[in-house]
Amino acid sequence: MHTKDKTSAPCIDRRSFMVASGAALLSAPFVKSAAAQNRSLTIRDPGGPVGEAYKKAFFEPFSKATGIDVVGVQSSHGPTGEIKAMVEAGNYAWDGALIDMSDAVLLRQGNYLDPVAGPGGLGPNALQIPATLRHEFLVGAMGYATAIAYRTDTMGSKPPTSFADFWDIAGVPGTRSLRKHPSGTLEPALLADGVAKEKLYPLDLDRTFQILDRIRNDVAVWWTGGAQTSQMLKTGEVDCVLTWNGRAQVAIDDGAPVRIVWKDAMFSFGGFAILRGGPNVALMREFIEFASAGENQAEFVKYSTSGPCNPKAFDLIDPKLADILPTNPKYFAQMFVMDANWWSANSNKAQERFETWLLG
Repeated sequence: MHTKDKTSAPCIDRRSFMVASGAALLSAPFVKSAAAQNRSLTIRDPGGPVGEAYKKAFFEPFSKATGIDVVGVQSSHGPTGEIKAMVEAGNYAWDGALIDMSDAVLLRQGNYLDPVAGPGGLGPNALQIPATLRHEFLVGAMGYATAIAYRTDTMGSKPPTSFADFWDIAGVPGTRSLRKHPSGTLEPALLADGVAKEKLYPLDLDRTFQILDRIRNDVAVWWTGGAQTSQMLKTGEVDCVLTWNGRAQVAIDDGAPVRIVWKDAMFSFGGFAILRGGPNVALMREFIEFASAGENQAEFVKYSTSGPCNPKAFDLIDPKLADILPTNPKYFAQMFVMDANWWSANSNKAQERFETWLLG
C-alpha cells in the first residue's frame, strides 16, 4: 500500500452530497448512535501518510457521524503475528486492522477473524464493491497495481505496451528492472509468454522460470524497495521497471518523464478486518460499512495514489485525480486481481524456488 501526501490534489465539494445523504446515513441500521456513547474503536494502520489519510477519510468522519471515537494505531507492515497473539490470548489491543488480501487469507485459515457481515448480511455500501474485491472476512477499501513504468524520453519511439514487450529486449531495447521477489514477478512472466489472465492460476512454476531465464541476463537491477524504483525512474538508471503504480506516480509527480502501462497489471487490495472474538465486533462492522461508502473512499484518494474499491467513488473524484488511479474503470478492466488463495498456499514454495533460481 503506497501513498503520497497530495497536498495539491484538487478538493471535491462534498457538502451537497452529505446534506442529501447525512440523514439517511445516521438512520441506517448499521449506525447505532445511542449505543455509541462512551464507545471507541482501536484500529491498526501502517502509520505515516497513509495513516493520516485513513484518519481524514474514515476515522474522523465516522466519529462525527456516530459519536464513536476511532483511534488509529501504527504497527508493522504485516501485522498477522500481532493479530494471532491477541486472539489467542484474548487480550485485544485492537478491535480491527487494516490488512491486505494475502494477510486476510492467512488469518482466515487460522480462524483469527470474524466475518465482516453481521446477521443481516453486508450493508448496501459494501455490496456496491465488486465481488472480486471483497470476501467473507475483508471488504476492499483501497487497492494498488503492479505495472510497467517506463521513461518516455528513452523509450518514447518504441515504448513497451505489454509484458511481451518488456521481455522483448531486441525489439524494445532499454534497461530493465524487476522486483527481487516472486510476487509481482511470476505472473508477468507468464503473461509475457501468452498465458491469458483468466488462466494464470494455478501458476505453472516450471514454465515461469523458463520464461524468466530468457530475461535474467538483461535485468540491470533487481529492486528490493518501492522507493528504489521511484529513484531509478527519476535518475534514468533504468528505462523501464515493473513496480507499484504509486511508486511510479512519485517519479511522475517529481517531474520525471514517466508513463504507466495499465494493460495486464496485477491488482491487489487492502481493507479493514475484524479480530475474532473482540469486544467491539458489531461496531467494527458498522465502521467497515461506513468505510465502504463511495464518498468516503473518494475522500481517501485525495491523499493517496491507491484506488477506491467502490466504483461509486468515481462519481465524486475530480477527473484529473481519477486519471492516475488504478481502479479507474478504463484501467481496471484491463487488469487481473492477484489470487491471494494461491499465494497463501504456495508462497513458501515460490519464494524458495525464486531464491534458488537467482543464485543459479
